[in-house]
Amino acid sequence: MASPTFTFLNHASFMVRTESALLLADPWLEGTVLDGAWSLADPSTSSAALIAELNSCGLPVYVWCSRATPDRLSLPFLRSFKADFRGIATFLYRQGRDWRLADELRRQRLALAECKDGQPLALGKDLRLTAFANGDADSWCLVQAGRRSILHLGERALGTRAACARAAVQLRRRAARIDLLLSGFADMAWCGNPDQFALREEAAAKGIARLALQIEVFRPRLVVPVAAFARFARADNAWLNHGRRSPAGVVDAPQLETARPLIRFLAPGGAIDLEQDSAASLGARSEAALAHWSACWRAAPAPLPRPPDAGLAELRAAFQKYRERAGASLHGLPRLLETVGALRPLAIQLADARQTVELSYRRGFRLLARDGPADVAMCSGTALKLLKAEDGFDTAWAGGCFWELRPGGRPAFARFFLPQRMARRGLDRRRPLAMARLMLRAVLARMAREVQAALR
Repeated sequence: MASPTFTFLNHASFMVRTESALLLADPWLEGTVLDGAWSLADPSTSSAALIAELNSCGLPVYVWCSRATPDRLSLPFLRSFKADFRGIATFLYRQGRDWRLADELRRQRLALAECKDGQPLALGKDLRLTAFANGDADSWCLVQAGRRSILHLGERALGTRAACARAAVQLRRRAARIDLLLSGFADMAWCGNPDQFALREEAAAKGIARLALQIEVFRPRLVVPVAAFARFARADNAWLNHGRRSPAGVVDAPQLETARPLIRFLAPGGAIDLEQDSAASLGARSEAALAHWSACWRAAPAPLPRPPDAGLAELRAAFQKYRERAGASLHGLPRLLETVGALRPLAIQLADARQTVELSYRRGFRLLARDGPADVAMCSGTALKLLKAEDGFDTAWAGGCFWELRPGGRPAFARFFLPQRMARRGLDRRRPLAMARLMLRAVLARMAREVQAALR
């Protein structure tokens, strides 16, 4: 009987293969995502090669999508898969309060199976997946392949001791121990303006501390880092790469000194025999993978261009349409929230146009003093994408294509585009009860913060 195998593909993507089924996770194998904001650190992999391998495996294929972000739910991959895959495939997801993932898979007319929170789903006689919630829109999972247990935490799940302790209790009922831990070591997230190097150092240290904590709590036999093998790729966000830990920097981190013998890196295509391999047997392969990733980190390509500049008239028209759409989908809620003070107008400095503008659900688009105070800064082309695209905020936020100009500027940016985020997640007039519950929680949370501030 053949041993189950684990294969690292790229970034957050991997495969687990047993005699009865094959599980593929979070496939992003080529190209850029988030309007060119992210690219793969190693661009050598391809969707076509992976789909050809899946076609030849002779097994039912399951595709696990951990969250509805382009690096986990790559639309180009989905289109290629739909056109070229010749076998039987089922896409797996955990339904939270974010409906984007299921909606997109249905739009692509792909076979779906929902993973109920904490309930094992049999994929084959020797392969099971159990999904767990990590906030509203993210998931982590336990994969059981034969006698081996794989804990997949992705980029940022279970980042506190309390969260890890709760998860450990859940896992004890399902797995005697964790044989393989998959986790990230560096978040792909905004962490400071170009001159705020200390913030990036702090963010990098938090990624290392999270990995060390997870290893301490879950005590795995083997650790393979995943979900951190991408880079910020555009001219208006490339500074976010400065200060990020390389794989070699992870191995040398003092916080991971005691766990170092367990940590093994893999290059794309690197495979592990889950029955036979151990941290000791993977030592040479890990050293080769570290050399590979060090070369990738050093060979950073020239930044991609930012979106073309946009004129003020074009931005005004785009915001008017955005304002109308947001009002219609949420029954006038954005204007009401701004009227009662739950939202406030957003001031954006357009760096290339040397102009500051105000976006308001009540007053519309206004020009402010050129050097007036602003919440955030971005290029005019990014601002146009922000207003015109359905996922404009998610793209700008995750891509880190902006600067924070005053304390609280980033939270103000996020709050102002709450209506777009709600509609993107399906929490609009299509699902009024879900929308109402979300708003009630937001109001109660705001009241709680005000009470806490008053009591200080």
